[in-house]
Amino acid sequence: MGESSKKVAIIGCGVTGLAAVKCCLDEGLQPTCFERSDGVGGLWYYCDDTERKLKASVYRSTVTNTSKEVTCYSDFPFPKEWPNFLHNSYVKKYCDMYADEFGLKKHIHFSTKVTCLAQAPDYQSNGRWVVTTQPEEVVSRDEEETSQEFDAVMICTGMFNNPYIPEFPGLDEFQGKIMHSHEYRRPEAFEGKRVVVVGIGNSAGDAAADVSRLASQVFLSARRGAWMMNRIVDYGIPWDLQVSRRYFWIPTKLYLTLFKKELRRRLGMLYNPLTPAHDLGACEMLISDDLPGCILNGAVIVKTNIARFTKKGVVFEDGTSEDDVDVVIMATGYKDTLPFQVDCEALEMPEGHVPLYKLLFPLGLKHSTLSVNGACRPFGGVMPCVELQARWAARVFKGLAELPSQTEMEAEVKAVDEAMKNAFLPSHRHVDPLAYCNSLASEIGVRPNFLKLFFSDPVLTLRCLFGPHVPYQFRLVGPGSKKEARKAINTVWERVLEPTKTRPVYPKVDDTHYNVIFFLLCVSVLAVVAARLLM
Repeated sequence: MGESSKKVAIIGCGVTGLAAVKCCLDEGLQPTCFERSDGVGGLWYYCDDTERKLKASVYRSTVTNTSKEVTCYSDFPFPKEWPNFLHNSYVKKYCDMYADEFGLKKHIHFSTKVTCLAQAPDYQSNGRWVVTTQPEEVVSRDEEETSQEFDAVMICTGMFNNPYIPEFPGLDEFQGKIMHSHEYRRPEAFEGKRVVVVGIGNSAGDAAADVSRLASQVFLSARRGAWMMNRIVDYGIPWDLQVSRRYFWIPTKLYLTLFKKELRRRLGMLYNPLTPAHDLGACEMLISDDLPGCILNGAVIVKTNIARFTKKGVVFEDGTSEDDVDVVIMATGYKDTLPFQVDCEALEMPEGHVPLYKLLFPLGLKHSTLSVNGACRPFGGVMPCVELQARWAARVFKGLAELPSQTEMEAEVKAVDEAMKNAFLPSHRHVDPLAYCNSLASEIGVRPNFLKLFFSDPVLTLRCLFGPHVPYQFRLVGPGSKKEARKAINTVWERVLEPTKTRPVYPKVDDTHYNVIFFLLCVSVLAVVAARLLM
């Protein structure tokens, strides 16, 4: 069997799985994607049907926290007329457009769930895998299962499969409704109710602000503080176009210090209930345009962590309590688990997560034929990161790139884990999207040499170095380079400004003659006053 005819199974078809299908096709591989829902998009495929609980979904009101120019795939910019921050319906539409543009849907088996992943009987000799699937509507009939062998597998199921609800004293006795943010969709069901939202991440902030529109009162229970910011910064530009840059004109540490001062200047009063004990970067920032207003108008009241539940309310750690609580929404994150049975020691989670080389390849495998895509949490756009993961994995599967020895990979994974423990709060494992993308791009051979580029195109180089870091930079050179990348980089600000041009600005009225009249009037008044004084 030739290298180019290798069959690759892709599990999941959210933004990670879509990139995986596309990148496999780019390398001449044969992808087969299994998606348990009836469409592409993953989290961004909004679904009101929470009873079946087929998948995680964004809230009905969800808007991206990152702007379109740093969020898109590297060879497929968002339409220029679309908003800079996108409602979830736009992201879903973009996923469909991407799939249609590159002919991806014919490689996807919809309404099909993977039930088991295991090494093939002859794995030791050829590295093949057995993927067992089942139609989504089938519940327990084993005869409906189908098993197929593949040369390689990309797991693209994401990190939002198994909701985590912490244990609290008295939780079992609470008579109100307990739900996870995984189940939340829209606020109508909470009209007139008293609601407690537990958590201080972006899901908690969004849920609290959304529910507060109809609830009688919302309490946001925060175990720790948070650095909070708006989507829009100086001059009305998206925050990540200012923050996400290769180089700043001032040292990074000084920039971060000034950035924290700026956050306090903008939202200083809100830090009274939300003062963070951790440094900026120890976990994700809370990005919200609505929550600050909700706190200031009293629709959302920030409280400390819950100490215990009573039958009809909660008691907080500061000794205060709230009675007659109708609903508690646990925005408390997810457990890192896979949504199917796994017969592979390398995918076990001894410390709550799978040890992955470069957050992509599992350790301890004889053959480099398995990747866990999307198991990274960048401080920024996800699509550029998972696309580079897929580009690299596809080249490894095809034999165009090799991984280091197991000893080298284990040493790096250990070093990275240690660095993350020192850098982040417990249970938080994030990456700088720029540094991570650079690392992956180096493995693929698509990281630009800006010194070399400067002599051929100095203007483009300066835009890459000191302008917003956009994913098109990884299409300038190397495998998969596109001539359109240069234009995409040079026209970033045109696409940023385009959606704001919804009201024509007519030519300014020439008021020169009014100024002349005003000047002559002033001279006339002065002349009259002077004449009277001289009389």
